[in-house]
Amino acid sequence: MGLRLPTSIEQEDLLLGALEAAMIGDRAYFCEGDMMRSDYNTWLDNAYYLAYMLFFENIFHELGELAEKPGKTESKINKLKTRNYQIPGKRTSTVELTLNGISEKQKDYFESTLFSGKEISIVLVKNELLIPDAFWGDGFDFDTSIVVFSGLRWTADWNAEADGLWSVVLSTEISGATKDKIEAIRVLKYDPGKSGNPPWEEEE
Repeated sequence: MGLRLPTSIEQEDLLLGALEAAMIGDRAYFCEGDMMRSDYNTWLDNAYYLAYMLFFENIFHELGELAEKPGKTESKINKLKTRNYQIPGKRTSTVELTLNGISEKQKDYFESTLFSGKEISIVLVKNELLIPDAFWGDGFDFDTSIVVFSGLRWTADWNAEADGLWSVVLSTEISGATKDKIEAIRVLKYDPGKSGNPPWEEEE
């Protein structure tokens, strides 16, 4: 009897070639709240909409530049034993993001309850998204990849060198499934013929 896959998963999704890097990105942006459960989702349709949301809508702020080794994610499940079998129990997932070149004011902000006491969404993006002019939409004729950590509570550890710049490690832990909390998303290129009016114009 063959293995039955969930309806949302095709066999091709499990092939090694379909896997993407677990930690994509050069820069991190953040906003307060749960991004994956908000109206922001409609702006992930293409690279232009995403760039406009990040740079012009005053929703997101730049968090910092990712380190050469930007971090890691890990997910473990508590194994429970019956008399004859081993069965899965509670799942716990951890995330660490490392940012370089943080100023003293940024470090103080990470330590404050304004950051660590709230639900925060973090988006990791590639530098290629910063090159075109996000105000006009020209030049976003490429697919790009992002990683979203949505609606999580983060803690900050830091260390400093003599040059006065801090390296900060942001950490979080999730109990249960990671769906809608940690997502690697392929954002398609901007095609004016298919995309129609941007959401911010439709609202006017």
